[in-house]
This record gives sequence, structure tokens and C-alpha cells, in this order.
Amino acid sequence: MIPAVTLRSIPASITLDLLKAILDGNRVQWKKVILESESSGGQTAHVWLHGGERAVRDAMRNLEECEVEDRILTVGESDEDAIQRLKDSPDDEPARADKRDSSRNGDDDEDESTDLPEALHDLSQWRLPFNSLGLSPELMKNVEAMGFETTTPIQGAAIHSAIEGNDVIGRAQTGSGKTLAFAIPMIERLKDRPGKGLRGLVVAPTRELAVQITEVIDKLIEGTGLKSIAIYGGDHILDQIVQLKDAPDILIATPGRLLDLQSRGRFRIDSAEIIVLDEADRMLDMGFMPQIKNIFSCFYEKPQVLLFSATLVEEIQKMRVVQLKDPVFVDVGAPDLTPLKAVAQEVIRVKSKEEKEKRLRELLRQEQGPTIVFVATKRETEMLCQRLKREGFHATRIHGDIDQSDRLKAVDLFKQGRYSILVATDVASRGLDIEGIAHVINYDLAMSPEDHIHRIGRTARAGAAGKATTLIDPRDARQFHEFKQALGQK
Repeated sequence: MIPAVTLRSIPASITLDLLKAILDGNRVQWKKVILESESSGGQTAHVWLHGGERAVRDAMRNLEECEVEDRILTVGESDEDAIQRLKDSPDDEPARADKRDSSRNGDDDEDESTDLPEALHDLSQWRLPFNSLGLSPELMKNVEAMGFETTTPIQGAAIHSAIEGNDVIGRAQTGSGKTLAFAIPMIERLKDRPGKGLRGLVVAPTRELAVQITEVIDKLIEGTGLKSIAIYGGDHILDQIVQLKDAPDILIATPGRLLDLQSRGRFRIDSAEIIVLDEADRMLDMGFMPQIKNIFSCFYEKPQVLLFSATLVEEIQKMRVVQLKDPVFVDVGAPDLTPLKAVAQEVIRVKSKEEKEKRLRELLRQEQGPTIVFVATKRETEMLCQRLKREGFHATRIHGDIDQSDRLKAVDLFKQGRYSILVATDVASRGLDIEGIAHVINYDLAMSPEDHIHRIGRTARAGAAGKATTLIDPRDARQFHEFKQALGQK
């Protein structure tokens, strides 16, 4: 029997070329792909893989948490009928899993690239007192109430440029304060400019990140007269429609839910004067380029664009649809795979799953502070959390199959110290902003070195020191060489 997996819950807007790009981005070595429509309006894909049983296990692991347009794909081994359809279908041209395919952009017109502007290099000049930025009294009061006195480099450089009305492309390491870097200038520019309804739009790739951004913005707009709400998949759409009746000034949204509500006539995207794309590289990896294109096609007049990410890959240069005009490029990040200096990393090799779990328990018993344990799959997240609880550990878990309200509750209880251990899939590796994380443990390797950097970035936030431990078992041997730089290994 040929090695093959079947993907379900694929949005109808995803083309075959875009699906192949998503497979490439998730390191799936495919030989042939067929895409079929479902009666429910979605799509199912059958993927013939290079290799044997191991290829099926790897593909299922890599795609377990894959989220496309606010939907988490379901993946399983293909049945005999699907395998026969793969055999009967025309031969396909295999793609290289280590190559990013420009077809994910969804438009041949975006193949042209434009050189990014020269980055700012003297970072010390951008560590500025917030009270030197000329912020309004209300906003300055809120910044001080949040405990901030001095900007990080990304904040100092970006706030200065964005308040002047420039488009900005910002890159900085995880935990360097990108949210304040776009939220402060957005609020400052909207606060004193009369208007009603949506004027500031923040687009984020995941629900968790949208919630985190909203929490920060809500603190910053207190007393300013501005209103904000978040809309995202996984929550009741009728509740969000009711919220939109309050005519928020600032909307934080995931792409799929944003376009869904806009298509229902609940608001007009083109009324936004400022648009932020946060974690732009992640949106590309998750196949959101068609949605980003649709969002920008709604504008009759060009909005101010603020584009931020922890990593900026070459595809950013192809995002012509974003309509950047003479942007200021603020690059305060190290090379993408450079380990975070404030994080002390350790690699522990184990010979079996039993030894891996034994070492995990030893690490958790030695650690007094809050710890995040990253696991590859939703099923193993559930099982590991239950085993830890039986051992007496105060653990909770989050992953893509848990209702949004339950995920938020678990994170809140973890923040409050009711739980000292959070077991999580990569659904939590971006946008999870919790102060004081003492230790990040990679029970399983991340899907890519870039995702590893984002995982360990949950510790060492805002300049604090942190610790990360990665457990390497025999299954990881083939991938380990790809992670050496990110792990700080020579």
C-alpha cells in the first residue's frame, strides 16, 4: 500500500497550488496531491507521500496543528478508495519541501520583488523614554500604568516613524514589544482625529495572538474615548455581530473571520485609515495571502500600513498587494535562526519515549517557576497532561481542539499561578504573552527551526533571562541537524 494521508476541512477558497505550498511550508514530502470538493462546501485532499510508514507518521505530526483560514485541518491515513484515486490520477510534479513556493501568493502578478529599504542600524538611539515621544497625556498615563518607562528599539524606531504617518516594516525578536510598537502610534493618530466606526484594523494569524493584542490595546485606550473589539474563528459569530453594533474604532481580527463578517455587510473594511499586519510571515506560511489580497482590494484610498513580524522572509518582498509606499524598514532582530541571547538552552538526548518522559518529570520537579511544555500533537498534549496530573503536577493544556473559551480560561489560570505547567501544541508558540515564564521545555521538536525560536521566545520576555530545554529522541535524529543553529549547537 502506498504511503498517503487525507486532509479534511480545507476551505473552498484554497487552490491546489496553494495547498501544495502549504504542504511545502509544513515540510511534507509529497509525490502527488488531488483536491476534491465536499458536499458541505469544503474540500478534501489526498496526498501521496515519498517514503514509507515513517513518511505517514511525519506528515500527520507536521500537519496536526495546521490552521488554514481559521480552520484547523484534520489529517489521517488514506483509505483504500483514496489510494486508488491517487493511483488513477495523472502524475504530478513533486515539490521540494524545503523550498517556499511563490504560488502561495495566489497571484502571478506578485512574483516581482522589490528590494526592502535599508534597515536602521544604530539601535541605541531608539531606547527612548516614553515621555520623550510627545504622546498625549491620556496615552502616556496608560503607558506608565502598564509599567513602561523606556522603549525597546523596535518601539522607539517604529513609534517615531508611524506617528509621522509613514508605512513601517518592523522586524524584532520575539518578546521585544512589537505590539506596543504599532498600538501606540495607531491610538495616538486616531485619538484626536474625528471619525465614527472602524478606523484602525489589526490583522493577526491566530486567535491567541488576536486576544493578546486586544488585551494590550484595551489597556492603552482607557480614557481616550476609543473602543476596540476582537473577532476570530472559533467563537460564536452572532456574538461578534452584536459587538460590531457598538461601532468600534479599532478592530483586531483573523483574516477569515474578518472577510466573513465584511461579506455579511456588518462593517466596511475600507473605512480603516491604518492597517496593521502582525506576524506577516506566519500568515504567509498559513496560506492567508489570498485573504490579505482581498482585504487590501477593499480600499479605495491607500491606508497607512504597519507590517510587523519576528522574522521577515523573502516573500515579504513579493507582497505588492499590501501597497507599501516608501516604508521605513526597522530591523532590530538578529538573523532569523540566531538563538535568543537571554535564553540558556540545553539539549538532552534520550533513547526511548519512557526515558524522555522520565527526564521531563525530573526537569519539572527541579523547576519552581511557570513552565510551558511544547508537544507535537493534540492527542499527545491531552495524554501527557493527564499523566502529569496523575503524578501530582499542577498542569493544564491548550491545543486546537479545545473550545476558545476553555483555552482562554486555561491560559488565565496559568497566568494566575493556579497551574504551574502549561502543556501546549504550537497553537501557543506565537501570541502567548505571559510574563515570568521560567522554563520552556520542547518535549517534541518544533516543525521548523523558526518555530523553535518562537517557542523559546515565550521565556526571556522583555529583557528577562530564561531557560529552554529540548529533548531529542531517536525519531528526531534526521531533523536534528536542521535545528543545530537555532539550538545553539555547533
